[in-house]
Amino acid sequence: MEVEGAGSGTGIELSTPVLERGGPVHTLLPVSCAWLVAATLSHTYTRPLMPPKASSGGAGGTSASAAWMSRLVCALPSHWVPLYSSDEHGLGANRFLHHTLAYRGPTLVVVAGSAPGGHTVTLVLASGQEWRETHQYWGSSDCALLQLFPTYQLVETGPKMLYLNTSIRGYPRGLRAGSDPRKPTLAVEEDFDRFHYQGAPYVLNAIEVWGCGEQAAREAQLDVKKWQVREAERQRQVKISAADWIEHPDRYLLELAGRPQYNNSAS
Repeated sequence: MEVEGAGSGTGIELSTPVLERGGPVHTLLPVSCAWLVAATLSHTYTRPLMPPKASSGGAGGTSASAAWMSRLVCALPSHWVPLYSSDEHGLGANRFLHHTLAYRGPTLVVVAGSAPGGHTVTLVLASGQEWRETHQYWGSSDCALLQLFPTYQLVETGPKMLYLNTSIRGYPRGLRAGSDPRKPTLAVEEDFDRFHYQGAPYVLNAIEVWGCGEQAAREAQLDVKKWQVREAERQRQVKISAADWIEHPDRYLLELAGRPQYNNSAS
């Protein structure tokens, strides 16, 4: 894999995340690529390991710094956790939303596609905050779009370059990324079966989403998902009127899950 200029703000002082072990095999973001991505992105996505201060004795400080550098370089790829894999959970917009929304932390969305003639491309879309559905572009200054294959490069970075809409009528549907809403650099169609990258069409082969936040963010997301399952089952058995639902305490939990427009079957 060739490596092109990754922009400013990179350096070895950024710690490389260790990809979570013991879970399902995720093939779109191998450890070697994780190192490159971590070195390119801001501290929002990584856990920097600060080097020890050099002591006045000279030799002691040099030894401590050398030990820290050795640990940094030789560490095996720990806190990036897999949230969604299309190979495991199925490829589709609803699957992406189910496994990605309500994760209150930075994420990496890895998109792999192929074009006629065998040309392939793999991209990483970095979001510094939780995903949400809206008809407007959003995102902090930590947002970034990177290309992993066939060459590695930082394509674009900046605020308000993310877009996700699967339900709001009258606006484009799908997932988009880019600083120009009229001509997004990446545009995934609403069915999550195809996408355009820099104007070229691709078949969407696979998507993975990695959570880059604290463990508490993942645990909170799992709690919300479990509650949603229980609530869906309860709604099948007990109908709540629209008036009662407005004042119902469970409505707040659904808002936390990113579904403030939840519609009850009886409403």
